[in-house]
Amino acid sequence: MAQDAIYHYGGKHEPCKLTGNIMFPAFLFVRMGIIDSFYSLGARINKVKSDTNAVETEEGVISDLMPAMRIDTENEEIEKLATTWKSNWDNYKKDLEIKQEDNEKYWKGEHFSPLEMSAQERPIVDNLIFESLETFLPIATAKNPEPVVSMDDSKEGSFFAGLNKDILVYLADILRLKNRLKTVVRYWSLYLVGISKITWDEREDEMTVQTIRPSRIILNPESTINEDMEYTGDYIGEYKQDTVEDLLAKFGSKTKEITSLVANDKRGSKVQYIEWWTDSMVFWTLKGKVFNKIRNPHFNYDEETKNIAPLNHFKRSKKPYIFLSIFNLGKHPHDETSLIGQNLSSQDLINKRVRQIDRNVDFMNGGWGVSGASGLDKEAAQKMIHAARYGGGLFVPTGKVSDVLSRIDASPLPGDVYQSLADARLEIRNIFGVRGSTPEGTVGEQTVRGKLIIKGQDSSRIGGGITEYLEQYADQIFNWFIQMIYVYYDTQNLQRILGDEKTAQYSQLLRLAETKALKVSVKEGSLIPKDDLTKRNEAIDLWSAGALDPITLFERLDDPNPYETAKKLFLWKTMPQLLFAEDQEAQNAAAMAQQQKLMQEGGVSPPQPQNTPDTVQSGSGDVALNQVPIQ
Repeated sequence: MAQDAIYHYGGKHEPCKLTGNIMFPAFLFVRMGIIDSFYSLGARINKVKSDTNAVETEEGVISDLMPAMRIDTENEEIEKLATTWKSNWDNYKKDLEIKQEDNEKYWKGEHFSPLEMSAQERPIVDNLIFESLETFLPIATAKNPEPVVSMDDSKEGSFFAGLNKDILVYLADILRLKNRLKTVVRYWSLYLVGISKITWDEREDEMTVQTIRPSRIILNPESTINEDMEYTGDYIGEYKQDTVEDLLAKFGSKTKEITSLVANDKRGSKVQYIEWWTDSMVFWTLKGKVFNKIRNPHFNYDEETKNIAPLNHFKRSKKPYIFLSIFNLGKHPHDETSLIGQNLSSQDLINKRVRQIDRNVDFMNGGWGVSGASGLDKEAAQKMIHAARYGGGLFVPTGKVSDVLSRIDASPLPGDVYQSLADARLEIRNIFGVRGSTPEGTVGEQTVRGKLIIKGQDSSRIGGGITEYLEQYADQIFNWFIQMIYVYYDTQNLQRILGDEKTAQYSQLLRLAETKALKVSVKEGSLIPKDDLTKRNEAIDLWSAGALDPITLFERLDDPNPYETAKKLFLWKTMPQLLFAEDQEAQNAAAMAQQQKLMQEGGVSPPQPQNTPDTVQSGSGDVALNQVPIQ
């Protein structure tokens, strides 16, 4: 493979500026001469196995016969594989898309058919699904994930781990990681899977985290998502869009498939193509044809001519995707159900009850009936009804008015209808775990403590059920950050984050990572939502019992600068005069108090105040004016 293919894609596979290792190795080519009949042998073209349980207990070859994908595989063979992968997913995703579309429509409030929509411009909708999800999201992603980095017990290892933690905290901030997690959770709720991709942005000279819409992804239907939030399939395809000009800048003008699409003066036109990833390589197809392929660029490979171990955080190259899947039974690369899917029937019931109540209110206005025996024609009857409806007078020559005109009233709805509506609304909130986080959810509790208990139950439900998976998701992101640092960062990248002095120290300590593992994780419970009032009360109780230091106390009280506040408390307890170092009056008072204390300890009376204009001489003693009684 030509080396300029690497250059046009990333431009970073050159001698590493941190370690000096050459990052573009000689490849070990393995000839893949495979005849076409190999693919048809036992192939299941355009078929997806539906009996997952049978596959789990089946022995022998359980998938289509496929060659191993390597960088030197012929393009024609790669194209056949990619076509098969895409066809399998297209056939499988039809049922999945129905669920995704239903979830999205209900979240947007589009609960009705086109016929119902045409009958009323804006059908009445009480959208509890939107309310519950958008209440759930801020609770589940209320906090930034806190990275924990360690190496060994040595002073150098601890310092190097601390520098890496500083970089991770910086990246989490500039990449708005908390907001990206919120988007991932929303996609997971709507589309049954959340997906992030770690990439290197050449323009910004920095890594980034992209949140990928699941509809733009091609997966292996027989794969799944494991507990590490990793996809178990052999390949991932992603639909991407770029202008022809950008594609030429990335991959070079030699690619005939790109230049043949449009004329030279139309290179601002957008083109959609597919980017395919395996653990070892990435390639791109346009209209089914491979127009470029390279080894996985996010990994430092062995260099044949030098016996220097490359620096990687991962032991092997990986696909740069992270998946969020929670309600997964290990059968498919997505959840079996979702919070929204579990509530669709309850939302339908709410809409039905709301329509029933609305219609009944309209009927309660009543109608009017005119007897045919009255002798009135249709026009006269309409005038009579109009007069009665708007409070006019009625004249009946003979007989009773009620014999001619009568009001028709609708019966009121029974109370069970309103109770059914309230139960359905509450059930949706219960399933999402946000009952105590809405005013209506706590209206039945009369005490503040009861309301806090219900809200705390919401936090425990979300924290234990969802947030633990988010912590693992963030764990994967932080580990990918370290890998990208080892592959792409140079001195300028480090200086931008750490400064000159710490960058020099980082480069010197980088050798430790060659022999010692850098362990990166997320602090357990750092994403679990906590009630602020409860947290403050617990902190005050611990402080009162002498079981909490002042810095932690002020942190839990959400003090903007807990260290400085604790420092002032320490000075107040030990040398309060230092708090008023710039206040001369306070300093004089402190000096006088200290002098009096010392003299009292030595048995000497403190000095009496000297005469001032406020004192006068009278006989043998001095009498202060302020001691003269005022009559």
